[in-house]
Amino acid sequence: MFNVGRPTIREALRTLSVLGLIESNPGFKGSVVKKIDLGQYLDAMGEQFAWMIQADKKSFAEMSEARKYIELGIAHSVSQNASNKEIEKLNNYITKMETCSDNVNKYFSIAMDFHFKLAELSRNKIFYMTWKLFYDICLKGYPILTAMYPDQIPRLLEVNRLMLEAIKSKDPEKIDKAMKRHAEEELPIDIEI
Repeated sequence: MFNVGRPTIREALRTLSVLGLIESNPGFKGSVVKKIDLGQYLDAMGEQFAWMIQADKKSFAEMSEARKYIELGIAHSVSQNASNKEIEKLNNYITKMETCSDNVNKYFSIAMDFHFKLAELSRNKIFYMTWKLFYDICLKGYPILTAMYPDQIPRLLEVNRLMLEAIKSKDPEKIDKAMKRHAEEELPIDIEI
């Protein structure tokens, strides 16, 4: 029917089993699709997907374009779903970013943790898993990422600060405005790699 041999089918089933999407039982039962939620599926596929994407300048530009929409949703969700105490704790990330504004590597490490925490506080599995994918891709291409913003830390710090203030306000218009600025500032700078 599909013009593939048994070894190809076995390998596909083995791959799905390793990803945790099916349960293989040799003999009578055969292979059975597991009951998993979307978060488990995205977790299983996310790692594979991160390795399929090249960590290059073009990929970071495409990722930045997608991020502006994902992070807008995350910011709105955090403003609605996170407690005031949780939102206030996000100030610690801003303070840490301020202390290392002269070290691009340390800054980006903390900034990525800040955004990862925002995704977690959104209380939305899809936002969280999508950000995890972005995070994995960024880690893979960390040297490229730091080269894109060598002297831009004060500017990036300011937009992160504005974003947090907008989230604290819980005002949708302020969040939209801050996230638009955040997206504009975080678009990759044209560099030679």
